[in-house]
Amino acid sequence: MPDLRLPFLAALLAASLASAPSEDVRAMMLQARALQIRGGGSDPAAAVTIYKRVAALVPESAEVHLRLSEALQENEDAQGALAPARRAVVLAPRNAEARAHLGLLLYQLSQKDESLSADAARELRAATALLPQDPELWARLGEVSERLKDGEGAMRAWLHLGRLRPSFQAAWERAAIHARALQNYEGRREAVLALNNTRTPDERHLRMLEDLARDQIQAGYLAHAEESFLLLARHLPREPGLWENVALVRIQTSRFEEALDSLGKAEALKPTPRTTFNSARALMNLGRFQEAETRLAGLLADKIQEDWIADGSQALYAEALLLEGKGGALLTFLKEHPGRPQVAGELQVFTCQALISRNDWKSALVALKDGITRFPKVPFFQQAAQLPPEYLEYRFFARKETRAALEQLHLEGMAAIWSEFRRWDKCLEALERARTLGPVRNVDILIMQSSAYEQAGRTDDSLRVLREAQKANPGNPMVQNNLGYLLLEQGRDLEEAATLIEASAKATPDNGNVLDSLGWAQFKLGKLAEAEATLRKAAELSPFSHEVRKHLGEVLVKRGKLAEAAEQWERALAFVFPDRPALEKRLGELRIRLARERARAAEETQTAAPDALPDDDDEERP
Repeated sequence: MPDLRLPFLAALLAASLASAPSEDVRAMMLQARALQIRGGGSDPAAAVTIYKRVAALVPESAEVHLRLSEALQENEDAQGALAPARRAVVLAPRNAEARAHLGLLLYQLSQKDESLSADAARELRAATALLPQDPELWARLGEVSERLKDGEGAMRAWLHLGRLRPSFQAAWERAAIHARALQNYEGRREAVLALNNTRTPDERHLRMLEDLARDQIQAGYLAHAEESFLLLARHLPREPGLWENVALVRIQTSRFEEALDSLGKAEALKPTPRTTFNSARALMNLGRFQEAETRLAGLLADKIQEDWIADGSQALYAEALLLEGKGGALLTFLKEHPGRPQVAGELQVFTCQALISRNDWKSALVALKDGITRFPKVPFFQQAAQLPPEYLEYRFFARKETRAALEQLHLEGMAAIWSEFRRWDKCLEALERARTLGPVRNVDILIMQSSAYEQAGRTDDSLRVLREAQKANPGNPMVQNNLGYLLLEQGRDLEEAATLIEASAKATPDNGNVLDSLGWAQFKLGKLAEAEATLRKAAELSPFSHEVRKHLGEVLVKRGKLAEAAEQWERALAFVFPDRPALEKRLGELRIRLARERARAAEETQTAAPDALPDDDDEERP
C-alpha cells in the first residue's frame, strides 16, 4: 500500500501536536516512521513502542493510530493491529488510506477467522469507493465476496479489477463464472469478450465465446452475436461454420451484400447445401433473381438430405421463376417436383399464379378450386373463396369482371412476394395495378400497401391508404395501431392517435408492439408516469424489441432516471436497426452526463458532510 499522507491527516496531526506536552512528538513520529518496514527501517517492534507513547500524548490523532496499526501488522501482530486501525477510521472515516488499511487488515484476519469476512467486505467496499483505482482492494473484495457467497458483489469486484488490469485474465474468468451463474448478461458479455480480445486466447475461452454467441442468437441479440462470431472467426479463420453464422445474422438484419461476402468465405473453405441456399436467399433479396435461380437449380438437382433446405429451395426457386416472369418454366418444374405435404399449399398457390400469368384461365380455375378445397387456411385461397361462386365457373368466364377478379388476386399475391424481398417499387406497382381491376376485398391488402408506401418514403400516401382501411374496417386493431403510430410519427393529431392506439391495445392487450405505440403516445402527450408503466409492460412482452427499449429509455431520461435509461439503451444496442449509430452517440452523451452528475453529487456530499461514508449504491455497477 503506498504512503498517502493526505492533507486532512496532516492538519489533524498538526492540531493535536499544538496542544501536546513539551515532549517532541513530531520528532518521535519521524523516528518511528523510519523504524517501520514501509519507512525503510527494520525494527517495527521499536516503532510500535514509540507510536504507543505518541498515541497516549495525542489520542485524537488518526494518523498516529493508523501508523501504530501498520507497525503492529509489520510486527506480525495482526490481531493487535485491528483496534488502532478501527480507531483511525472512526477519527477520519473518509480517509482513503485508513479505510484501505482497515479493509486489507480485516481481509488478512478473515483468512483464519471467517466471522470477520462480512466486516472485511464492508470496509473494502468503503475503501474501493474512496480509492477506485487500487487493484489490490478490488481483488481482495472479490475474494472475500466469494467466501461470503455474494456472487453479485464478487462479479462486480472482478469486473472492476479487469477494467483496471485488462491483461489479468483470472479476474475476467471469475467475473464470467459469476455472471453466468447470476444470469447477468452484460457482465458475462464484457468478461468473455475481454478474455478473447487477446492475440492467442485459450481454447476454453474460445468455447466460452462460442457459448455466448449461441445464447445471443437464441435471445435475439443479433448485433452482439455478430460481434462474437466475428471475434471467433478472427481467431479461427479456417472454420467455415463461423463465417456462415456471421452471414445468417446479416441475412436476418437485411444486410445482404455483407452476408454474401461472409458466405463466400464459408464456401471457399467448405461449400455445403446450406451455404448455397443462404447465398440464394441473399441474392433474391438483392434482386439478383437469375443468379439465385442458377444456384437453386444446381441445389435441387442434387439429392438434399435436410428437408428444410429441400423445401426452402423448392419454394425459393418457384418464387424466382415467378418474379422473372417464367410461368411456363415454373409449371414444368412443379409438375416434376410436386413437393412434400409441408409445402404443398404454398406450391399450389404458385401453380395458380403461374397459370393466371399465362392467361390459362381454365386450368387456373381448376387449380383454384382444388386449392380452396385442400388448403382452406392458406390466405390466397381464403381470398379466392370470398369471390362470387360464379367467378369460379368456367362457363361464366367470358365476363370481363371474372377475369379481372382472378388477375387482381394474382397481382395481390405477387405484391406479397415482392414485399418479402423488400422490392417496394415492384410491390406498389402490382398493388396499384390490382386496384384498377376492382375494389380491395381484404383490409390486409390495404395494410400491406400502406407499409409499402411508408417504406418507399411516401408517408402521405401511406396515411391516405390507412384512412381507407379505417373506413373499411374501423375496428381492426392493426389498422388502429398503424394509423395511430403514423399520426404520432408525423406529429399530427396526438389525441386521435392515442385514442386509436388505446382501442388497439384494449383489443390486443398482450401485443408488445401495440403497447409500445401506446406508451409512446402517452409520452408525446406528456403523461410520463403512464408512459413508463406502459413501456415497462411492453418490454416484458417484447423483451427483444429495440424500439421498446429506445422508447423506454427516452421516458426514463425525461423522468430523471438516467442510470436506468442508459441501461435500456445499452439493451437496445444489442440489436441491429438502421439508426443504431445515432443511439450509440446519444448513449455516449448520457454516460458523460451521468459521470458529471455523480462527480457533482460526490463533491456536494463531501462538502456537506466530510466524514460521511459513501452509500454502497453509489458504486459503479457493471
